[in-house]
Amino acid sequence: MNGIILALIGTLFTFSITALGACNVFWMKKEVTGDAQCIFLGFAGGVMIAASVWSLLIPAIERANEKGQISWLVVSIGFILGVIVLLIADKLVKKRWERRAGRGRLSLKSHTEMLLLAITIHNIPEGMAVGLAFALAAGNPSDSNLLSGAIALAIGIGIQNYPEGTAVALPLIADGMDKKRAFLIGSMSAIVEPVFGVMAAILSGVAYFLMPVLLSLAAGTMIYVVVQELIPEAHLGEKENIGTLGFVVGFLIMMILDVALG
Repeated sequence: MNGIILALIGTLFTFSITALGACNVFWMKKEVTGDAQCIFLGFAGGVMIAASVWSLLIPAIERANEKGQISWLVVSIGFILGVIVLLIADKLVKKRWERRAGRGRLSLKSHTEMLLLAITIHNIPEGMAVGLAFALAAGNPSDSNLLSGAIALAIGIGIQNYPEGTAVALPLIADGMDKKRAFLIGSMSAIVEPVFGVMAAILSGVAYFLMPVLLSLAAGTMIYVVVQELIPEAHLGEKENIGTLGFVVGFLIMMILDVALG
């Protein structure tokens, strides 16, 4: 078995499920009401918070313990680095957005760009996890449990990617983007998975050691976006609780997927 080829196949699968989730834009109306946009943003926030806890922080702690690292310290450092990355990105995105507003060339709102950036960053360690699992299985062909575990991991992450593809693509429609382009961008948010999955398979030793930091860094970026951008925007509708209900639905869906498939 070739670990690199297996990693590519596994991460292409997870990428394709993200694209499937992004397909939901095609049944949406072109005009999105303010309340509908609040639901979408709340839903995206719920998905991201649940994914941050069950897909990123808990696995980061477990992997740090497996490596004999001080889990709380490693995860805290990664989390803070993620927040710093997004603090810098937030300033750059908002400056760019303000320049475009001054020229009358607005396209995406700043919170939508931040959402896209955070979910893309979050997909990097997920792709690496799948790549590493298949590389480990290929390196130990006598242990069939490793291969079945890698397949289960790819299926689990793939299914989790479905609501994430939706969470990225729907706010793009709300910002006035046409459906085909929203689908393409929503899908491409996960293209980093096969790229970094193959890289992780090639550099399996180093990548496995860094996984706790990468996972917690991704969690930091996602929680920053939810608190800074999505939750405030989700409560600007006429119905004050509609964004909260969207958040609850998104959180529950992602939590159930993570726990059931974890």
